[in-house]
Amino acid sequence: MEPVRVLVVDDHALFRRGIVTVLANQKNISVVGEAVNGLEAIDKAEELVPDVIVMDLNMPQCSGLEATQALQAKMPQVNILVLTVSDNEADLFHAIKFGATGYILKNTEPEELVQAIHHIAQGGVIVSPMMAAKLLAEFRGLGTDAMVKKTAEEEDNLSPREDEVLRLVSQGATNKEIADSLFISENTVKTHLRNIMDKLHLANRSQAAAYAVKRGLVPDNRK
Repeated sequence: MEPVRVLVVDDHALFRRGIVTVLANQKNISVVGEAVNGLEAIDKAEELVPDVIVMDLNMPQCSGLEATQALQAKMPQVNILVLTVSDNEADLFHAIKFGATGYILKNTEPEELVQAIHHIAQGGVIVSPMMAAKLLAEFRGLGTDAMVKKTAEEEDNLSPREDEVLRLVSQGATNKEIADSLFISENTVKTHLRNIMDKLHLANRSQAAAYAVKRGLVPDNRK
């Protein structure tokens, strides 16, 4: 298996170098570059084409949110893992809206960061537990969901198999895990995901997971 190619983006040199050191000790991860702000991240991403970008949010010249939005438009195949001190719901929602497939806090343990990188590199979505709780609470409390633009009639356009794929996405399953669970190929999973995104007017996997929560495909464990 080829190592996951990672670009690390953070304006604090000490923290950035710490991440690089942690990842450099992983035989199945290759740090291909570093960037100190969003503008440099965009340039480096286009040059190096990483599999995963570990992205800080609050940076000079160009924030991580701005860079994420730009990269989603230019390189939608690149997975962006936000690694930040911000536990602000607005930052989380904007990161997901702009295309991030992961959002974890900087108090995350090193081994959890490594696991998160591998998870989103395989097509999964990951949000740190505290932020996931805020995300679920927000969506459950909304009378209308700004991220879900379909009417009840349009929701029925999803096929039973697409419903199954969407449910597994919302549970954090990777494309391979979905394929194994449903006894289909990974290419078929990708086709179903594209169809789901098109039908529901969603931009990325994170929005699909949030939609599934709103639609009730994820059990509410609080009940």
